[in-house]
Amino acid sequence: MHTITYDNAPSGWNEALPLGNGRFGGMMFFEDHTLTMAMNHYEVYYQKLHRYSKTYRSGNKRDFSRMYGFTFEELKRRVTEMYRNPEEGPFYLYGDSFSANNFYRRYGKPSGGVTHYPTGEIRLYPSSELAEPDNYSLRLSVETAQVDLRIEKGERYLDTRTFIADCEDVVVTQIRQTGGELVPAIEMSVPARRYADMTVHYGQADDTTFYYTGSFYSDGEDKERFGPFTFLVMTKLVGAKGQAVITEDAIRVNLHDAGENVTILTTVVTEEETADLLQTALRRMDGIASRVAAITERHEAYWRSFWKRSSVSLPDSMLEDLWHVNLYAIACSSGKGGRMYEQACGLNGLWDIKQPTKWGSMWYWDVNIQAAFWPLYTANHLEVAEAFNDALLSYTAAAEAMAEQFYGLEGYAADYPHALYLSIWPWCAQFLWDYYRYSMDEAFLREKAYPLFKQLVRFFEGYLQYDAAQDRYDVFPDISPEQGPLTRNSVSTLATLRYLLKMTAEASLTLGEPEAERTAWAALADRLAPYPTAISGTYGDVLRDSEWAPADLHLRHPSLLMPIYPIGEIDRYSEETLRKRAENTLRYAERHTEYGVFQFGWLSAAASRLGKGNTALRLLYEQGIDLSLRPNGLFAEETERWMNYCNITNEPLYYPHVMEASGEVVAAVNEMLLQSYGGVIDVFPAVPTGESEPERMIGLYEHDVAKQVRTYPKWHDCAFRDLLAVGAFEVSAAMIQGRTAWVRLKSLAGSRATVRNPFATSAKVAVSRLEGREWLPAESRLDGDVIVFDTEKGCEYALHPAEESIAALLAEKPRVRLDEARPRVHVAHTNRRVYVGKNRDTLHDKLLDHFTFDYVAGNHRESRLAAYRLDFGVPKERLDKDYAEALPRQVHRDQGILGQAFRKMTADTVFSPRSGIGWACADGLSAADSGGPDLLRRDSVGGTEERTFVLELPRGRYDALIVTGDYGSATYTEIEVSQIVWKPERTLRAGEFASTIVPVDQRKDGYAQIRFRTKAGEKWNVCLIIVNKNYTYL
Repeated sequence: MHTITYDNAPSGWNEALPLGNGRFGGMMFFEDHTLTMAMNHYEVYYQKLHRYSKTYRSGNKRDFSRMYGFTFEELKRRVTEMYRNPEEGPFYLYGDSFSANNFYRRYGKPSGGVTHYPTGEIRLYPSSELAEPDNYSLRLSVETAQVDLRIEKGERYLDTRTFIADCEDVVVTQIRQTGGELVPAIEMSVPARRYADMTVHYGQADDTTFYYTGSFYSDGEDKERFGPFTFLVMTKLVGAKGQAVITEDAIRVNLHDAGENVTILTTVVTEEETADLLQTALRRMDGIASRVAAITERHEAYWRSFWKRSSVSLPDSMLEDLWHVNLYAIACSSGKGGRMYEQACGLNGLWDIKQPTKWGSMWYWDVNIQAAFWPLYTANHLEVAEAFNDALLSYTAAAEAMAEQFYGLEGYAADYPHALYLSIWPWCAQFLWDYYRYSMDEAFLREKAYPLFKQLVRFFEGYLQYDAAQDRYDVFPDISPEQGPLTRNSVSTLATLRYLLKMTAEASLTLGEPEAERTAWAALADRLAPYPTAISGTYGDVLRDSEWAPADLHLRHPSLLMPIYPIGEIDRYSEETLRKRAENTLRYAERHTEYGVFQFGWLSAAASRLGKGNTALRLLYEQGIDLSLRPNGLFAEETERWMNYCNITNEPLYYPHVMEASGEVVAAVNEMLLQSYGGVIDVFPAVPTGESEPERMIGLYEHDVAKQVRTYPKWHDCAFRDLLAVGAFEVSAAMIQGRTAWVRLKSLAGSRATVRNPFATSAKVAVSRLEGREWLPAESRLDGDVIVFDTEKGCEYALHPAEESIAALLAEKPRVRLDEARPRVHVAHTNRRVYVGKNRDTLHDKLLDHFTFDYVAGNHRESRLAAYRLDFGVPKERLDKDYAEALPRQVHRDQGILGQAFRKMTADTVFSPRSGIGWACADGLSAADSGGPDLLRRDSVGGTEERTFVLELPRGRYDALIVTGDYGSATYTEIEVSQIVWKPERTLRAGEFASTIVPVDQRKDGYAQIRFRTKAGEKWNVCLIIVNKNYTYL
């Protein structure tokens, strides 16, 4: 079972646990003794967009005759006029061709953000009897798609279980409690948000049914002609009654007549469904209330079926958890089955629950949506991938209109809706091709995919420019998404177009279409301009992002990797010149690409295509997980360790989880375990071997290697079940002690299987076929290093060393250790700890890391400047600590300069001007070693009377991290620094600690004073103080 658990630790909106049925969902978190379900329904969320306004729907469509204020001919002339050779001087960013007021030329970034209208929140208030509980936890069970809250205090407990039904838009919360009064109230509200203007009304239908309506206008709505959009949220109690208290901001329902089992049902009804919101909601609730058991059973059956389709088993427990939770998140928010299917999962799925944000979620065309859906084919979830097909096909009419109006061409504009981003539609078309190749659904190919391919090819036939002198076709003008100049022949467009022509020709052949067309398409592909290349002094022969781009262009998108991944035109089996160029390009891209949420998985997957499993794992961690992972297993553009460079100078905004990173982490793991992009099934093609990457050590001091070059563990044992390969083969395989033990295939379409030999080259390979319960020999042939055999639809086959029994091999399981430890903890390359899940110590660990190790702003590492690192407790003679066991040493990144060591402060460390540090008076102080919970907090100094600790500081501003508490006894510690007083909320029990950041405003050179005191009958103590310098002399 894969879970995300917050054990005796609160959780906020930014680490909330996800639930959803594809179109309706939200996130749950527990803080301030309140359980919150922040809901999101796509019919409410996307209604902000102009395309869903009544004005747009009544026929006010977009005019494509001018883009960026230019006709196409004017834009072409402008591109030519603004061309500059980057090898000779500065050149223009592509945006300069569209506007003289390009973003980078402005004085500053404009204020503002984006607020999509919230669906609302349901809050559950546990009784104050359960405050300060003995234990509590919030847990997401990924396999069952349920979030459980448990609170225990003495003999009393409260259990809640929440899920969102797969078949109906309803949140089901089931409560079990000792007594009927442990949930005295619930609350329904729509939080007010900046940049949002919504009218909300609250109401009550009867003593079990409560609701609110929200009304707002879509962007660009003609308010004189049309009214606002309205939705309704209704909650019904089963097993309890309620009394409503309605205020301007919420409806609070005080529960009464509640038993030990109560169910809370919540649904959403919108004008997309009906004009009669209230009656529709009432009828729905009456039906649901009588079918809760059946809905629960169907929900459980749906997710059992989902997880039956595939799974992975890895020696890296964190990565295995991330594969499962992120695949789950994609399924929860795919858009499948919804009325707003044109947006699919958008940028943020159902996880945009606190606004305003930077971007707002919708279908973003130039990498975000593609990355989100990348893994679904190999992960064997074509039923979820259908959401991509449906969404893309919904835009064809608009793309056709743009081709005609802006370009005067037939077909579908390959750059809709962003003129000159010519790779985006050929890129999206790959997903329809993959849907066919992984399903072998010829009807889909004929009716949906092939017509789209032909219309895109028709557009390019009119768009490409023929260069007679070089007998080639150029793409001009062109943009490499979000980077470089307005250009000619970007790698991204050339690769996607060449692949489009190839797959269109193959589809034509499969469908028995006329030969003449595919012959022409193949000839056009052969005469496309070659990929631009350059010679880098650092990396050698590399792909150049585009023909007019500099060789060392900083990349927002690693899109010049397109021929490697996802297309697979260049891989580890390519001839040496191409393969070496690809390897050099990957090294260039990993060092010159913006750190972000859609880059790391792309880089990792490209490394796997080149057979570099160690590099793939490192990139997955160091440019992804280490920076952008949050404790709920999802990714965002800001964490406590990193912020994406786009957001560094924003006004205060909230950064929701992003679907592209979910897709990329799953896709990157898939690529390590199974590849079949070229039609050859390759198992374990890029499993990490645990070896170092020698090229990363070149030019380093030997003593710097361990600090700057990390080697990741070998995967000795791993396995996967029913991943999907091209040709519609469900593939399972096991690696045991570093070698492939067996491969098993189920043929879903009766295709011919071609499998790269996964065993030792000297081993003779046998193919067996399952007949009933018996494995019988099957015919096969060896063609070089691949095994080829015919299959029958529905039959299962196995590949194994001929001298070994397949039945015996299948009985042997990989020795993947089942790690039950929670939370998952990974030490990042910056030495900060990264968590999946939390416990009572997680906040302390994060604060300690924050005061010690680098923060990454954009791609720039910022080191912490420690003034003091003080460890309070017993003398060294009584407890000699090896601090490396408690915390990795601090190393300032660029220069390799060591941070300060810890200084021991005891009850006898008395201040003097000569020492510059110590207790002003040590009378009554004592030091004790309580033995736990860790090396830094096991011993402390404390007392019962107020005492002052003095330390010398130059004038300036500082932050102090002060850790108080005791493993063996209760404590209450008040802290006063620079007239700021910090008090704990309550007395800390034995084993509880408080880690607090206190600002220190040192107005003059001299001595800072930190005062410690307690309440009557209590004691205070201090374990640790770290003082970091913000700035001095100001």
